[in-house]
Amino acid sequence: MASAADLILDGKALDASADKLIRQYLSAGTKAVSTTGRNLEKKLESATQAAVPGKLWRAWQSSAFPKTGPARNPTSTVWLKGNANGRTGGAVTFWTQPGTIRGKNGQFLAVMLPSAGGNNRQRNMTPGEWERRTGQKLRFVYRKGRASLLVLDNATLNGRTGSARTLTDRRKASGRGATTVPIFVLLPVVRFRNAFAIEPLVNASDGELAREFFNAVRGISLR
Repeated sequence: MASAADLILDGKALDASADKLIRQYLSAGTKAVSTTGRNLEKKLESATQAAVPGKLWRAWQSSAFPKTGPARNPTSTVWLKGNANGRTGGAVTFWTQPGTIRGKNGQFLAVMLPSAGGNNRQRNMTPGEWERRTGQKLRFVYRKGRASLLVLDNATLNGRTGSARTLTDRRKASGRGATTVPIFVLLPVVRFRNAFAIEPLVNASDGELAREFFNAVRGISLR
């Protein structure tokens, strides 16, 4: 007659194994969230770079907390570098959402041209501010069926920077090199460019997060 076998459970070993398994799954979640956030940042960068001229694509940033290790509520954030309600956020809105911008009280929107000069912080100066800063007067030029202009008379362009300045009295007297340079374009309305969409890329990340998590847990050992 066979004798009964005694089943002995090691509680401490079971607790240690369970704790190890839980930590592995939590670490897999952290890795999945971090990877998905980085991938979304790269997708937004690529979409922006393909649709928008210049370096706006560099404004996308991402971070994850924690970066590695087990966490019950890991997070990943993708945001715009700089002030989201300022120039950068406005630029992204312009290129991603349909709409229009109109001047206040029916006035024109004055768009600075490269010939206006100035640094990045001065790119949204009004014509009045430009005149006060430079001490130069602008002249209005109406063009039927085309955008009107504010121009600088008796001017010359800097060959290196492309900015305009008025000629000295001596050069004016010689009559050499004097030209009229457009400084602002005056537009009654500017239409937003719906060039690329953010929401579909964000929504696609939900499915990607699940895939990244399942990929991360495949290598977990149950021993």
